[in-house]
Amino acid sequence: MSIKDRRSRENVQLREKILNAALRIFAEQGHRKVSMRKIAALIDYSPTTIYRFFRNKQELLGAIAAKTYADLAAQFEKVKAEDGDGPLGMLKSVVREYVVFCVGRPDMVKLYLDLASFEMEDGVMYERVGGKRYRVYQSWLHGIKRSIESGALDIKDEKRVFLYLWDSVNGYVYHRVNHPRVPRKPLAEDCAEYLRLVFRGIETKKNLE
Repeated sequence: MSIKDRRSRENVQLREKILNAALRIFAEQGHRKVSMRKIAALIDYSPTTIYRFFRNKQELLGAIAAKTYADLAAQFEKVKAEDGDGPLGMLKSVVREYVVFCVGRPDMVKLYLDLASFEMEDGVMYERVGGKRYRVYQSWLHGIKRSIESGALDIKDEKRVFLYLWDSVNGYVYHRVNHPRVPRKPLAEDCAEYLRLVFRGIETKKNLE
């Protein structure tokens, strides 16, 4: 490996380390209370090192958001590629993957509770972080549409189904992340049981038989 390649790899690793540390600090203290210099001091880097990669706090937050959404989108695409249980099976798998992804990243969830806002436009749910909007839930909406068309869902209004799932699932994620001392089953088992109950409320009777 050449010196240039080694330095490039080291820079990628350092950038990742800064992002992970900054995410933890933002989550603990709230992004409004944290400065770039404070981040540098808390993770034992000089401000100059941080500014080599990010011009300001807003750019750092944008990088965290972009990485988060890219990772989540990759997980959704993996689920869809493995879809063998029809539209409803795919929808359930995507929602389950979302829960596992979020619960496994409590710092990310806490930051976005403090930072993000949501808006729906032309049937698309956007999550706004800073000045950018992300179509986080498009896989959900696509799965809901296909499930309705296949006759698997009792409610025929895509928006109503989406909001029902969105409200319920994010409430579950919030409680798992913010109340870890509440006794629960292991995540995989508990999430599977929870989603069975949630989907039972919207599946057609024929589909449940």
